Amino acid sequence: MSRGSRTLTVLYIAVALWLSFCTVRTWGAVPVWTTLAMAVAALAPVMGVVRETVIADERRTVAVLREREGRRAAWRDVAAAALAQAEVEAACCERWWTSCATEHDPACAHRTSWGTTA
Repeated sequence: MSRGSRTLTVLYIAVALWLSFCTVRTWGAVPVWTTLAMAVAALAPVMGVVRETVIADERRTVAVLREREGRRAAWRDVAAAALAQAEVEAACCERWWTSCATEHDPACAHRTSWGTTA
């Protein structure tokens, strides 16, 4: 639960307790409907506490899913880098690419005869 959620939860609890206290203190001194309205109003902050708890659970779940997806993405990046490295190593020399497959560097492992296009 974040700091803001904790602060809101404490405020919700404080308001609910204050409204409950006021409900008990005014019982019999004011009309019944106002006492009942105050009692119902004391339940609203309780719903706020439940809401903050649900939001905290959802944030925790999203954080776990993001961490898992981050690991998957990192694995895909490593696999893509390995594939690209293999492609580069399998490619021929620079002269072969720039000469439209007519020449090879002397140290090229893929040297073939001049008549083929490697």
